[in-house]
Amino acid sequence: MTVAAPAPTRTFRSRALAAIPLTGAAAAMALFTAAALPAQASTGPAVTVPGGTPSATGQSFTATGLTVTVDRDGYTVTKPAVKPVITKTTTSTTNSATAAAGSTAAVAPTGTIVNTGAGDIRWPVAGSIRVSSPFGPRLAPCAACSSIHQGADITPGAGTPIGAVAAGTVRISGTHPEYGQYVIIDHQIDGQTISTLYAHMIFGSSPLHAGQSVAVGQLVGLVGNTGASTGAHLHLQVMLGSSTPIDPIAWLTTNAGRTL
Repeated sequence: MTVAAPAPTRTFRSRALAAIPLTGAAAAMALFTAAALPAQASTGPAVTVPGGTPSATGQSFTATGLTVTVDRDGYTVTKPAVKPVITKTTTSTTNSATAAAGSTAAVAPTGTIVNTGAGDIRWPVAGSIRVSSPFGPRLAPCAACSSIHQGADITPGAGTPIGAVAAGTVRISGTHPEYGQYVIIDHQIDGQTISTLYAHMIFGSSPLHAGQSVAVGQLVGLVGNTGASTGAHLHLQVMLGSSTPIDPIAWLTTNAGRTL
């Protein structure tokens, strides 16, 4: 007699073991999903801001109508300095001629007589004359300054009007790296050409232009601090034959007040 073997019976243990791989795969998938997605805060009540409009639930919100004030800690924001504008002519006859040294476009009037002293030859500024650096050899006061001073530095104060030493014709009116705002005037004195140079004037303060005739004492410009300069002053040169520098203080001491 042959007895058939009983059919195999699945037990709870075998089912549990069979389920283990599926549970592990699901856990791995859940872990991967959690790592791949951005972290999010749990949903909570919407945040309300005065003057704002609440959005959907969560931590984000949209604010409208709010004014933001930024304190600058006392700093002031200004526009970049404007490049000096050179004004060579003007038709104004106003007598005002005061401006800060080195200011931009401090336009001075044309034809104004600022030195009404006697004679056809006059000092370039009225009142007492203070010379801070005389003509001749010196210790250069700055890197771009000459050790052989071809003029004299007169310091009447920033913005002081400068008058033409004598009647003549303007040769140059413009700017120079060393002289700053400057003017050269040619004069005919005692049958020869004498030239005077006025340098370091305030930018735009000279109303003169090349070829213009000027009277003695007529406004040339205002004392400034432009070019290679260490302070507000007038650099004055006197040149024989239009090019050979001589001591301007000695020459003016001898000739100022003369009638030609």
